[in-house]
Amino acid sequence: MSSSFQTQSVPLLHIVSSNFNWIKIVFIDTGYLFAETYAFKRRLEDEFNLNIVTVSSNRDYLNQKVSSGLMLYSEDTDKCCQINKVEPINSLLKEGDVWISGVRRDQTRNRSTKEPVEFDANGIIKIHPMLEWNSKDIYQYIKEHQLPKHPLEKEGYLSIGCVPCTQKMSISDMRQGRWVGQQKTECGLHLK
Repeated sequence: MSSSFQTQSVPLLHIVSSNFNWIKIVFIDTGYLFAETYAFKRRLEDEFNLNIVTVSSNRDYLNQKVSSGLMLYSEDTDKCCQINKVEPINSLLKEGDVWISGVRRDQTRNRSTKEPVEFDANGIIKIHPMLEWNSKDIYQYIKEHQLPKHPLEKEGYLSIGCVPCTQKMSISDMRQGRWVGQQKTECGLHLK
């Protein structure tokens, strides 16, 4: 199972840890995450007794600069996500055959067309148990079970990714704070 360790992730992490604690939870460490995300991951790991496997790119940051000298994320967020998210998890997926993800239909247009069980080009079975949940369901579950929320949420970060590509937002579309000014709504992990 993959997890971004933000508030939206908490119910599925709680359900898995309570019922299937042998499942590996994949944490993709891009190196660009908020310090609060790393702290929240450690907190949930301890509280839920999670079996976390961390993956990261095998390319160091010095090799992620563009010709202008800027970091790759400043000019090509798609390539940055490919190197720092998609490639690391693809390496791990070669070892297994099932991937559980917490994506929901209400998050993006791409996710709205997903099926509860899908098969990717590599033969991996992708299971989306939260597909029909919405934000209200997430917060109701958190409240009912008295679970923690990501510390940056109260500061206006409703969808939390990497520092360079995430901004505070005060609107109801939770993913609008990601890749502001771009048409991009996905990092590439959940694209067909």
